[in-house]
Amino acid sequence: MALYESTFIASQELTNKQVDDLVQGFVDFLKHAGGKLVKKEYWGVRNFAYAIKKQKKGHYTMLCIDCPIKEINKFDVKIRNREEVLKHYIVKVDSFAKEVSMLAKEKNE
Repeated sequence: MALYESTFIASQELTNKQVDDLVQGFVDFLKHAGGKLVKKEYWGVRNFAYAIKKQKKGHYTMLCIDCPIKEINKFDVKIRNREEVLKHYIVKVDSFAKEVSMLAKEKNE
């Protein structure tokens, strides 16, 4: 299996509970597909440099995923088809950072 980092921005209109439910749906999909979630970081609601789909803020979340390539492609389609997700990207990585990212640290402080 390969390692991927998936970061997505959910609509500012969602509550934290709705964002958690959205992430849980993605995690359940991955588990059903034979992958697993290694790490999850919620970076909070952040301002955009420019409006995306007429919104100026969004909920940022990063998922570290261990999953087969065929299933990550299906996962990409699943994220893309959700209206609540404004932007997303998936990057293949060699390994995951052991530390918490700077954005997650900033959110917790």
